[in-house]
Amino acid sequence: MKKIERKKSMVGQLKIAAMLVMSGIALVAANTATAQEPKKIRFALDWAMQGPQAPFLIPHADGCYTKAGLNVITDRGFGSGDTVTKVASGGYDVGFADINAMIEYNAKHPESKLISFFMIYDGNALSIASRKDKGITKPSDLVGKTIAAPAGDASRRLFSALAKANNVDPDSVKWINVAPELRESMLVRGSVDAISGAAFTVYMGSKAGGLKDDNIVMLRYPEYGVSLYGTALVAKPSFAAANAKALTSMVECIAQGMAKSIQDPESAIDALLKREPLTDRKIEMERMRLSFDWSIATPWVRKHGMSQIDPVRMNKSLVEVGTALDIPTPNAKDVYTDAYLPARSKLMITK
Repeated sequence: MKKIERKKSMVGQLKIAAMLVMSGIALVAANTATAQEPKKIRFALDWAMQGPQAPFLIPHADGCYTKAGLNVITDRGFGSGDTVTKVASGGYDVGFADINAMIEYNAKHPESKLISFFMIYDGNALSIASRKDKGITKPSDLVGKTIAAPAGDASRRLFSALAKANNVDPDSVKWINVAPELRESMLVRGSVDAISGAAFTVYMGSKAGGLKDDNIVMLRYPEYGVSLYGTALVAKPSFAAANAKALTSMVECIAQGMAKSIQDPESAIDALLKREPLTDRKIEMERMRLSFDWSIATPWVRKHGMSQIDPVRMNKSLVEVGTALDIPTPNAKDVYTDAYLPARSKLMITK
């Protein structure tokens, strides 16, 4: 009888040991799977998938995100203000948005501030576009003129910064509201003296409407004394701090995508075509090149690399945006951080 009991006991112990082994294996497998699970990041761009957005698709096409252990979902945007709001509400984790739109949002919503962590448009894209036959060649020529723009257009809302830098009374111009899709056509028809908007958007729109290159006048804010920085990656500070390694990898992949797009622009447009098959290759190639020439690969960036912030310029720009939007001048540390940048060698742009 005792032998039978001992056998039952041994069988029971073996079963328990087997269960413990299986549980251990399952736990190790679960931990391994968790460790290898790509980090999901929901990423909203500033606008529709066009030439300037093409470089953001390179990390998807060349596998950089996958190699870095990231699962980045990149969606089109509907304007910087919309992107900022969606990131602040948690709809997206990271956004590509105008830093000045973020600053204004932070001033109005101090309980849900965002932070920028990778400056991509070293030269902001703000601009006024006109025609040579309107006699406008410099900001002071806008006095007494009529400018058309959507009510929320950033170039319009920050016009006072351009005016102040050029000793122009901002109230000396007349603004009329116009839907975004009608803006360039009004300039082409000559029914207004000028329009405002993102430089590469209004330039390409005016060309598409029939204006010749030599009749388009671009007054880009960076060329006329405005220090404002442009569009950057933004996120909630809490999300950034909790996902520091992932954001650094994301920045590195995007920086590589930018560099590759300059060296091999066809690859960027190829990636865009895969996402948007109806894309006009020639038009978006030119639009992308303008974004690099005017905003991304500035002389400063070619010398120092991407997102190398000049503290003197940053402080000046914060005063400009505060004055233009009638909000308190923010502290630089509440606007931008370099804590999530990879090594500077990863941020250099050549060619």
